[in-house]
Amino acid sequence: MVRFSAAVAALFVLYFPLAAWVDHSYVNLVPRGKIVVRLVKPFETYAYANLSSPETLNRLSQWADDEKADPQRSPIIIYEDGVPLGPGHNSFADIAKLGAGRFSHWRMGVVFSASDNSNPNTNGRNYWAVLPDEHSRH
Repeated sequence: MVRFSAAVAALFVLYFPLAAWVDHSYVNLVPRGKIVVRLVKPFETYAYANLSSPETLNRLSQWADDEKADPQRSPIIIYEDGVPLGPGHNSFADIAKLGAGRFSHWRMGVVFSASDNSNPNTNGRNYWAVLPDEHSRH
């Protein structure tokens, strides 16, 4: 019985510092916002440009850029594992040619590039489209 009590005491001595360290060092890679939508793989890829399907982004379509009326309307931010990409409001040609985190949000979906121009279908990262909290619905 003494050994059992000593083992339980040793577990508590080890558990609490380990639990505190894990809780303190945990990083949540899901960004926060009013609306947060995970971009679902597979993405259609053209050079550095990657297209996310419009079905995934239905909840965000009312904020999409309109090339004729207001080409920089969308407040949506694209995140790569919790880190915002950018700049936004780019042409498809610039995203495909230059990459480096450029993106645009149109009614047809999101076109984006990975921060390091890797293929987001295979780079192991997660991508999110986020409407920040400070923007209200139109």
